[in-house]
Amino acid sequence: MEPIRISSPADVISYMGHSLGYWPKESLVCVALDGKTLGPTLRVNLPGTEDVGESYAERVAHAVGIDHDATAVLVALFTHKPWNKGNSKPFASIVQGLKSRLSAAGLLVHDVWIVGPESFAQYDGANPTTYGKGTPLSALESSTVNAELVYQGSLIEQNDTPAIPELFAAVDHGSVESALRDIATNPDQNLHAAYRLWTDLIDHEAEPSHDQLVEVLAALQYVGFRDQILAYIPGINEPMATTLFGTTEEAPQWDRIDNSEKLLRKLLTIAAPTHAAPPLTLLGHICWWKGRGTAAANYMHVALTFDPDYHLARLLDQMLGAGIVSGWAQHKNTAYRNNH
Repeated sequence: MEPIRISSPADVISYMGHSLGYWPKESLVCVALDGKTLGPTLRVNLPGTEDVGESYAERVAHAVGIDHDATAVLVALFTHKPWNKGNSKPFASIVQGLKSRLSAAGLLVHDVWIVGPESFAQYDGANPTTYGKGTPLSALESSTVNAELVYQGSLIEQNDTPAIPELFAAVDHGSVESALRDIATNPDQNLHAAYRLWTDLIDHEAEPSHDQLVEVLAALQYVGFRDQILAYIPGINEPMATTLFGTTEEAPQWDRIDNSEKLLRKLLTIAAPTHAAPPLTLLGHICWWKGRGTAAANYMHVALTFDPDYHLARLLDQMLGAGIVSGWAQHKNTAYRNNH
């Protein structure tokens, strides 16, 4: 993929949405710059109160500074708080603190924007106490970056909550239980056959039949098979631990990960609650690899609702609670949108 370059504020705001894959709400979003080339995107929740002290800005500045190639930063506040004329500037102390800490780290803050439900503007206009001229959000649709990314197949969802409307739409509990009994008659042979089926479906982007979905879903109930699939999905020959945490220097094969995500979502169309935790957990792990922490946490919540003792979901939930970010999502050479 050619490096994405910007020529207008609308390009930056559009890129933020495409990079995340959804339209952020009540969020602080930072995009690292290497010269004029857009780099990794960081999104964090805006605090519920303005009085957060210095720790918030310090944590954000530290996360942005992980990209050692970055020379500058673009910042946007996505908020429904009123920020038009006559209202005090929201999060002013946070913006000032972040500017100071990024500057101390040698990173120039090129611009800060504020994005509301209907328009966006430069946070500081000609006068620091005022905003720049507002621009309707509809202008984003005609931006160069938006047009390029839409052409490449990128979409911006309205939020990052995983859409699971198909969950339990056509539950096939009996068939999956029957497949589990079949696997148990000769686990090694039958799980190996299920693995070959998975790789064939992913590598050839084949449309799975109902019986094939049943076979894969049943096999995923086996922890060893699930871990084998998790190691296979990124398409790189690295130890399990490094792929699990996304810490390889080599970028994963994001197209293969996308294909796996599509197949896992199809498994949900037949999954009963007793069989849903494995595909939900893998979908959450993929979201985490991509840097979509909130979506990953939502998947973990649903998985643990169905199986509170599902160990991998609990592990990932703890990682997300600790604010751990996938290694791939932290570097421009391995991040999802920059390699897709």
